[in-house]
Parts: sequence; C-alpha cells; structure tokens
Amino acid sequence: MDCYIDGISHAGEGVARINGKATFIPFTIPGETVTIKLTEEKKNYQRAHLENIITPSPDRIDPPCRHYFICGGCSYQHVNYERQMVLKRQVVEETIKRIGGIDVKVNPVIGMEDPWHYRNKVEWHTGIKSGEPVLGYYINNSHTLIDIEDCLLISQNMKDCSRYIKRYLQKLQLPAGCEIIVRQSVSGDLMFIFNGTGTSEIDYSQMVRDYEEASIYSFDQGVPMLHNGKPRLLEKLGELAFEISPLTFFQVNHMQTERMLEIIKDYAQLRRSDAVLDAYCGTGSIALSIARDVNKIVGVESFKAAVKDAKRNAFNNQITNCRFIKGNCEDIIPEMEEDFNVVILDPPRSGCKKELIQAVIKKSPRSIIYVSCNPSTLARDLALFINTSYIVEQVQPIDMFPQTHHIECCVLLCRK
Repeated sequence: MDCYIDGISHAGEGVARINGKATFIPFTIPGETVTIKLTEEKKNYQRAHLENIITPSPDRIDPPCRHYFICGGCSYQHVNYERQMVLKRQVVEETIKRIGGIDVKVNPVIGMEDPWHYRNKVEWHTGIKSGEPVLGYYINNSHTLIDIEDCLLISQNMKDCSRYIKRYLQKLQLPAGCEIIVRQSVSGDLMFIFNGTGTSEIDYSQMVRDYEEASIYSFDQGVPMLHNGKPRLLEKLGELAFEISPLTFFQVNHMQTERMLEIIKDYAQLRRSDAVLDAYCGTGSIALSIARDVNKIVGVESFKAAVKDAKRNAFNNQITNCRFIKGNCEDIIPEMEEDFNVVILDPPRSGCKKELIQAVIKKSPRSIIYVSCNPSTLARDLALFINTSYIVEQVQPIDMFPQTHHIECCVLLCRK
C-alpha cells in the first residue's frame, strides 16, 4: 500500500491518513511518499511498517548508529538536525492547540551545535544470550534486550566505561536482570550504580583497582551500599557546585540545562524583594541558581534524597535564603499560608495535579514558569491556568534530547 506522509506524531512517527484513519509509520518524514504494510488496526487509528520509500524527503539522511532501526531509543536519526528541530516545534505547537485549546506561537527550538554525545547518564540492562552475558538496551515497550556495542548519545569516556563493564561481565558474575547506571559529571567524575538483587555480594575489587577514583554503588533490594569513592557525584552549573546522590534526578544534558536556567531567569524578571516557590525542586538546581537575585525561595520535593542534596547544596554554596520541604507538592503547597511573586513548576512527565494548580492560582503570583518534558500533560495543565486569570506569554522548546522525540519546554504564564 502506498501513502503520503502529511504529519508527525508526538513519538516522532510519520502520520498518513488512510481511509479516514490516522496511520502511524516510524522512520518516515512529512512530505514523503512511501510503501507500507499495516501491522495494527484500532477503532480510531492504525500502525504500519515502512517497506519502501518512493519519494524521499530532502531532509532524509543515513542514520549514523547501526542499532538505530531496532533499538528504539532514538526516533529522528534518519532526519537532518535542522528538520528535527522544525518537527519538534510543530509537535509542541499542535499538541498545545489540540489538547489545551490554546492557539499560541511557539518559539523556534533551541538546538545544539553538536547534537551527539551529550548524555551524562546511561542505563544498561544485563541478560543472557546464547549462554553468554550481554549488556544493552531494551527495545521500546518490551523486555527484549539488544546487545549494544556503541551508543552515540554518550561521551567517549562513558563508552569506554561501558565497554569495560561488558568485558568483565563474566568475572563480575552479575545477577540476572541487573541494571547498571553510569553517570559522569561535567568535570569527568564517574559513578557506577549496580541495581538488582544480589549486587551487594559482587566482588568489585578489580573494578576498584581500575577505577580507583570512581564511586561504585550497589542497590540490593533498594538498600544502597557504597563500595568505593565519594558518596555523591560533584556537578557544576554556572558558578554553583552540586552534590548529587546516586539515584537523584539531574538533567542529562549539561549544556542545555544551563541554557534552560538562563531562560527561566529571563522569564522570571526577578526582583530583590521577590518570594519564589520552586515546586518539584529536586536537588535545588533551579532554586539555588536564582537565589541570590531574590529575597527568599521555598522548594518542595517528594524524593527524600533530593531534598537532602538540596539542603546540602545550599549550605555548600553559602546560600541562606532557601528553604526546602519534603513532601508531595499537591499536599504541601495548598496548606502554605505564604504568598509568592513567582512560581516555578518542573513536574515529572505526568504533569501537575489539579490540587496543586488550584493552589498556585489562589496565591496569584505575577508569573508562573512551567518547565515540562511532556507536551501532552503540559497542554492539559496550561488549559487549567488560562481558564482562570493567566495567559500564555512565551513557549520556548529546548532540545534537551537530540535524536529522540523528547523535547523540553519552558512556558511563561503571566497574570492577566
């Protein structure tokens, strides 16, 4: 069956209209005519497999990664980078209009000069193939493990570390289904995290000799054990130093994170007398980056280790006007009696709970800055804000995850 690709999905799949149904076809680009084979049919949509490209897009390129078509971690390697950013902007704009009912112009995506080797964290899975231990990624939406020799999204040093682990899999005698996380700071410090039942019993002596400066952790049934090195990874954003616990979230793209912080500062138009609320504050990266420009900041975060990190980071950077509270934002913030001039929201992919949005609106800050990695839940939440007393002033996508379909957005909401 031949068809014309006239759209793009949130997952980076080309979209064709066949018999009135949206048909999702991976590895295609809007403007192409292709031959497909239907693989799944639902009431309102269907999926298909690309069999042949009849009229290729001028933006089509050969994917540099040899695992691209089976891995599933990337969605856009077959598209040149300039067009990737155009498509991501289109997805954000269409999603906000379709789900949120908001007709707003989205700014061009802020991309990277080098959209490769940007990740500071990689998560490997282990398994057995033909009787031999393997290290690799799970294919999307499955537990099928593919043996990966090379990943073009991580640094050369992290590749070398991953190859080292792969080489010593047999000697390490990792338990089945073990997850191995490698993290690297901007200064090059390394942290290895072995997660799985029985990982505390592994003999890490050879690894300690080979990576004597690295932190080596095991998480055996959720219990952390430090086998070597410092207990936390030392990171840096601007002039500030951050200590990051092994399982604490930190943005995977250092360069784009610093750009995002600049946008947040620009949108906030901070005043020395301001009180700022930072919801889902994590380790305090946003709060501490703007703390010296305002009177006070309150951060709320549910992950205990992240709150401890945030307090430690405030102390280490000699910042005294930040208060960090552990708890669910939707539980803590509605009970706060304080008012705030600026509110920053940086929720997980699931977005904000209605209780939190209602509590923020009730406090009537002059501006709200919403940071999101999921255009769908972002659009849903923006609709709740604009149905009251706020308008969307700016939507700025940032390509935090080049080659994938994921996109980070900073949105400025101002009180009417």
